[in-house]
Amino acid sequence: MGGLLLLLACTPLFAKKKLDAVESKLPPPLVAELEFLLERPEYDFPLQVIVKQKKSRPLPHGERKLKRIHGYKTVKTAGQLYGLLHNPHVEYVTLDTALTPASLPLPDPPSNSYLEAIGADEAQALGYDGTGIGVAVFDSGIIDQDFGGRVVQQVDFTSGVAVPLLSLSDGYGHGTHVAGLIGGDGSNSAGLYKGVAPGVDIIALQVVDALGAGRTSDLIAAIEWVIDNKEVYNIRVANLSLGSPPLDSYVNDPLCQAVEQMVAAGIVTAVSAGNIGKDAQHPEIWKSITSPGNSPAVITVGAINNKATGDLDDDVATSFSSRGPTYPDEIFKPDVTAPGNGVPSVIVPGSWIALNYPQYTLLDYPDYLALSGSSMATAFASGTAALMLQANPDLTPRMVKALMILTAVKLDAPHVLEQGNGLVNAYAAVKLAEVVDVPVRGVASHLVSPKRVKNGKTIWSGGAMATGNSVVYSTVVGPGANLWGNGVSWKAQLSWTAGSSWTDGLFDSSSEIWGDGSFWTDTEFWLQYSTWTGQQVDAEGFYWTDSAFWADGSFWVDGSFWVDSFFWTDSADGGDQ
Repeated sequence: MGGLLLLLACTPLFAKKKLDAVESKLPPPLVAELEFLLERPEYDFPLQVIVKQKKSRPLPHGERKLKRIHGYKTVKTAGQLYGLLHNPHVEYVTLDTALTPASLPLPDPPSNSYLEAIGADEAQALGYDGTGIGVAVFDSGIIDQDFGGRVVQQVDFTSGVAVPLLSLSDGYGHGTHVAGLIGGDGSNSAGLYKGVAPGVDIIALQVVDALGAGRTSDLIAAIEWVIDNKEVYNIRVANLSLGSPPLDSYVNDPLCQAVEQMVAAGIVTAVSAGNIGKDAQHPEIWKSITSPGNSPAVITVGAINNKATGDLDDDVATSFSSRGPTYPDEIFKPDVTAPGNGVPSVIVPGSWIALNYPQYTLLDYPDYLALSGSSMATAFASGTAALMLQANPDLTPRMVKALMILTAVKLDAPHVLEQGNGLVNAYAAVKLAEVVDVPVRGVASHLVSPKRVKNGKTIWSGGAMATGNSVVYSTVVGPGANLWGNGVSWKAQLSWTAGSSWTDGLFDSSSEIWGDGSFWTDTEFWLQYSTWTGQQVDAEGFYWTDSAFWADGSFWVDGSFWVDSFFWTDSADGGDQ
């Protein structure tokens, strides 16, 4: 008996020592969890994990393969994982985390002002509705309400395998709401609550079930299906209004690797920033961008409260939307923002959301429900991408991202790491998409205005721009156009001492975010205005920047720019109103 007790007492020390040797194969939270479980065998319950294996070795039989990341999903106890980690053919092991749709029912008054706020009504007036563009919606499914037969396929991945559905379904109700914001035609509201791109084809990938629950491995499998079938349905845009807590760098995250392959395959990918902007102890949480929104390759979208008006002067940050930068890489995110407070869209009768939140059904339009979240904001960005691709099918995903952040509108109130590059500006983004000539790497002969006038007020596009670890300044901007929040430049907002970090809170909920110091100064790029004429156009319109950032190669990664080839003008035919 004494010898047995001695053996058990020594086991934790032995396990801890051996785990140190393979710690690089694990995200930090899983290291802590495995050490705990290895020291307490009585709690050694099975863990759902994703294993990435060296490409030189075949994937094991009997496990669910995730071929595009050369990995597999499996269930192992801590003791079994302990042995697996010492296999030299295993590169990385992470938790198969739960997915969370990024929406919250909140009692804000519904309105039809959301399309107006991002200029989508003006983009639609140009004749664009997304016709011919396929949008993959990774969510809880969909029903054909407000879509007029444009849901061309639905595949269910919640069982662990791809199951094409003969009839459409959405037991949770989230996917239909999101899809309605992207491409609903508003037929049940006389067009009042139509989406940004009401002509797109929808491909529904069901990755969360009727209770809103799903797994990362299911999402990765759905991404693989979309890449394999993108030509069949002309899938040009992917919408992921869901995510999971980031456990490690995007470099190691298998979900980030999967979405990056989707972008590399030519699919613009918009991802929600998440809804971890606060908790009971912390009214403002930083570094809370969820996975895969922490990937530099995707367009990460945060939620803004537009106060149910088309006037941008009153727009503020929502309290719930996740703030940047990313954990642990400290990459600039979100990329852009869009309305995400009390946004009305299609309801699914009998769904979990409809049954649990009947009070948010619109009284005048009972086929619609108001929800809040970065999920809703992401749908606006996806719809805008579809309009841009209809205007110019030659655009690559990185070019779409570049033009979207280039044209975003800086808001006065939100912090730079709350609004990203600013509010999506669908009208200006589409106008820029029209003039870019991809095959010849040039632009059409006419130019585009950096502003639009709405309800007597001038709305300026852009200013400074940031993505990944780089920030780009334009030295000349128009009156009233600021550089992120209260007219203060990005650099002045890089240092602060107050606030909390949700990701640090994975281990210590009372921890404070970093202190003073600024980031990325060694990777800033500064642009001079107008090598074309070197002159301001007039008192309000400028040759606003001298560069469109060409992105069919690497965008702000290897510093490769296509310079001196894109100019703004204040001419009426350029889109000024």
